[in-house]
Amino acid sequence: MQDARIATGLSGHPKTKKLIRTLGQAAAWNLICLITWAAANRSDGDLSGMTVEDIELAADWLGDEGVLVAELVRVRFLDQTEAGYALHDWEDHNPWAAGAEARSEKSRWAALCKQYGRPEAAKRMPDYAKRIGFEYSSQPEGLPESASGTPVADSGSAPSPSPSPSPSPEEPKSSLRSDSSSAAPDDAQADGGKSGDKAQRLAEVTDEAIAAWNASLLVKPNGGLLAAVNPAVGRENRRNQVKRCIAIARDICREQGHRRIPAEFWAEYFAVAARDDFHAGRQGGGRGHERWMPDFEFLTQPKTMLKLFERVESEETA
Repeated sequence: MQDARIATGLSGHPKTKKLIRTLGQAAAWNLICLITWAAANRSDGDLSGMTVEDIELAADWLGDEGVLVAELVRVRFLDQTEAGYALHDWEDHNPWAAGAEARSEKSRWAALCKQYGRPEAAKRMPDYAKRIGFEYSSQPEGLPESASGTPVADSGSAPSPSPSPSPSPEEPKSSLRSDSSSAAPDDAQADGGKSGDKAQRLAEVTDEAIAAWNASLLVKPNGGLLAAVNPAVGRENRRNQVKRCIAIARDICREQGHRRIPAEFWAEYFAVAARDDFHAGRQGGGRGHERWMPDFEFLTQPKTMLKLFERVESEETA
């Protein structure tokens, strides 16, 4: 659950009293709305890139444009910066929210390490790898290691979380298309076949889907609006969610003559969703659900995946 910390002294603070004296008591509520909105959408308190109108919409301000922001700046609830605006002393007042991006980045790194090994994770998150002192070149040549130290590349005894080879450079890549080798095992194992194989493959596909979601442009740490997924929480529920759309995902890949769903499929799928205002959360739901936002569960519904695939098909044939 995302939340924001409100100091018990806020109601009696001189800045709050000045705000209320100038704009009325409703302005105090607008301040609370802005604080909670920032905790959910700008967890570092930095509002750069947002216009005055954007900030006042986030605060549910109904008065004349510019009035609320000007007063928040005057009483120093907002700071003006070279890049725009920022909530004053945000890290001091909301340290948990301010650290949300760092926690999400750490979780994403851990998920990538578990899925692909640390060298590959470093390639995908070079800035983070550099900050934590991990140098890809310093690793000995050979098989990359996962977070647990288990080899994850091709090996006679080591399980590979992504057994399908990377696509060759000359092969074109299009949205919602599989580039996996047709020689790989059939992904019917994810929703059928022996129970042991079925559970293992479903776990692999789910890990790949979560890693792709957290690395996509849909989620907040990467500039999107949607919440990242913690791969360590609710694993069984996530697997059940992914299981629902396995058949559709498999059919999409099979259409191109491939039998296995590669990790790249999920990256392509979420990239398609990120280009659509509704599926990326930039457009609210219908009447009465204006603030509804999509999430990982919604994007892994069969009808959602089929709808996006059919949209891609129509665009390519237009």
